[in-house]
Formats: sequence, structure tokens, C-alpha cells
Amino acid sequence: MIRGLYTAASGALVAQTMANTIANNLANVDTAGFKRTLLQIQSAPSLDLYRFQTDPGHTPGRARAGVAVSQPVGALGTGAWVYDTPTVFTQGALQQTGNPLDVALSGSNAFFSVQTPQGVRYTRDGEFVRNQNGYLSTQNGDLVLGQNGPIALPIGGFQIAQDGTITQRGQVLTQTKQIVDQLQITQFGNLVALRPQGGNLFVNTGAARPAPATAAGVQQGFLEKSNAGVVKSMVDMITAERWFQANIKSISAEDAATKQALTDVAIAN
Repeated sequence: MIRGLYTAASGALVAQTMANTIANNLANVDTAGFKRTLLQIQSAPSLDLYRFQTDPGHTPGRARAGVAVSQPVGALGTGAWVYDTPTVFTQGALQQTGNPLDVALSGSNAFFSVQTPQGVRYTRDGEFVRNQNGYLSTQNGDLVLGQNGPIALPIGGFQIAQDGTITQRGQVLTQTKQIVDQLQITQFGNLVALRPQGGNLFVNTGAARPAPATAAGVQQGFLEKSNAGVVKSMVDMITAERWFQANIKSISAEDAATKQALTDVAIAN
């Protein structure tokens, strides 16, 4: 009975983690460039305990005269664990905004590089602003990186080409000095090693294999919408809540059985 309590409790904890994951996805359905998170679950180690007990201490598979061999009935599960919370990097829909500071990337394996207090991080959120010092930055104040470091925007209009090159609007491109900078766009050979950190940022855990993006399409005046769907997330949330409630009922049943064993059965004996 004690094992049943632990098994049901582990299921309730996994269901709670699942609900928290889905809630985070729902909270970011309107966040530009957000990538939804999944929950991968694995079974806890099982125990091969169920057997036809015919002779205590007898080795299974070795028969004695007049004694049947004990046969296994099945494995005993011990609960569930959270295996991983991977990110789904599928392309979100592009929405035209007309704001020259909004930038979207085509293709799921390309990211803007930004400078944070913790170091370089990566994002798909191209809802940029010009900060008080004239630099291109994220909504959180992280500086957007170009090939020459943080990008200082020129006074007046500017254009961003599909390769990320930023130029002064209305100028004849005959001299190199008219090119302001080029967005530092990074792609990764192993997206599994790219993990979410903080508000809509990703960090290279060491095995993501970053490299300059060669085929990323930059679109000025567009934003990539979140790839988290409201309907599916709500259905998954209902499933997680029912799963949690079922485990709570199992815990209550196990607790009642344990109480009965410690009171009624113990007193009767």
C-alpha cells in the first residue's frame, strides 16, 4: 500500500508539471517568436515481483520433486518521471505589421543574436525597438548584435534586406559607408542542445553547434507569431487536470486502505 502511495504521488507530480508547461504555452500564444514546449514522460523502473508463490525461497525455473515451478505473472510499475521538456522549433505564421523595427525570420533553424548580461543569447522574437542610446534592442533591453557588435541605427529611415543588411533609406548604394551593419543571424546543427532561458531567449548548452546562417530570409515589417495553439493547449490542459485528479483519488484510496489496515485489521488480530 505504501508503494501505491508513492506511485500515485509520482503520477500527480508529473501531471502538475504537464499543467505548468501547458500554462506557459498558453500564456505566450501572443508572444512574437515564442516556441512551445513539450513534456516527455518515462516510466520509473519496474519490479518483477508478481509470481505464483508455490515455494518460498525456491529458485524460479528449477523444479523439485512434487513442487511446481513459480512462474512470473508480470512487472510491478513504480510510477512515472519527467524525462525532458523539449522545445518545438517549427516556423510560426508571419504577420505583417508595417513597423520598420519589426523583423521576422523565415525557416525554423535561424535566430537573432542578442547581448544579455549573462552573455550572447538567441531569439526568434524580432519585435525590436530603438533604445535611448540609438541602438537596436529587444523589448527587454538586450542589444541586437550585428557583424560589428551592437547595432547603432542611423538617424532617419533605414532598410533591412533579406540577408539582414541594414542600409540608410533613400541613399544610392555606391559606397560601403552607407551600409550600417548586418544582423548577426545564427543557425544550429543540433537544436536539441538549444534550451530556453528567461523571457523568450535560448542558450547554447555547449553542443548546439552554432554557425552563421546562410539561407535565413529576413523580412522587415513582419513578426513571427507564436507556434503555440490555443485549442490544442486547452485540450491538453483538460487532460492534465483529469490525470492529476485521478492520481489524487488513488492517493486517497491508498490512504484509506492504509488507515483501515492499521486500525480495523490490527485491532482484530
